[in-house]
Amino acid sequence: MIQDPQAGFGKCSMCRRKIELGQKYFRCSVTACNTGRVKLLFCTVACWDAHLPTARHRNAAAVEDVAKRE
Repeated sequence: MIQDPQAGFGKCSMCRRKIELGQKYFRCSVTACNTGRVKLLFCTVACWDAHLPTARHRNAAAVEDVAKRE
């Protein structure tokens, strides 16, 4: 799959803000949020925190990462 360099890395799953390559982002520590086709990305800890009421996690954390090509 050829990626468009203008497309960036992805979009925040809550606010839909663009996450650029090289930018810091957050992901959920719960496996169900990061497997298969579902890969939730969050631009801030506040956006990660906003997904918790609907996710019903028992024990979750925001994991900091840097957007890079895989």
